[in-house]
Amino acid sequence: MQLSTHPKDWSWHFWPAVPLYPYGRRRTICAEIVKDTIWTFDQLHGILYTVVPIRMTVVKLAAGGLLVYAPVAPTVECVRLVNELVTKHGDVKYIILPTSSGLEHKVFVGPFARCFPQAQVFVAPHQWSFPVNLPLSWLGFPQKRTQVLPEDSSQSPFADEQVLS
Repeated sequence: MQLSTHPKDWSWHFWPAVPLYPYGRRRTICAEIVKDTIWTFDQLHGILYTVVPIRMTVVKLAAGGLLVYAPVAPTVECVRLVNELVTKHGDVKYIILPTSSGLEHKVFVGPFARCFPQAQVFVAPHQWSFPVNLPLSWLGFPQKRTQVLPEDSSQSPFADEQVLS
């Protein structure tokens, strides 16, 4: 996958929602972890003198298509890299928010889901927002495509997926 050398491709215009470094410029680094099966997408973020990577994982599904786990900022560069996988492996079918309190991923789910309108969005149970607990649709989550992950993981639509044999 080709990294972008154009700073405008790293642009994230909604950074004031969570004003963390690097603010409006988020470079995306994609690494293939398991050949043709699992990829990670890292972007830096931080506050004051602490800067750490935030990671999204993309998994190729056995039935075709992709599962996105813990989305990062959908910059032009990030979406282009994911679309390279879509071209080879099929549409993004699922977007997963694995935490109820992880603002660093929650803020990106709605914008990421709008880039992949065919994907179903699943969130961990017991979602909340601060300082006022708002409905997920008010936070930008697609209302008709968002559902809570079932307590029994065997009830999820991707329960039968086997990544590694």
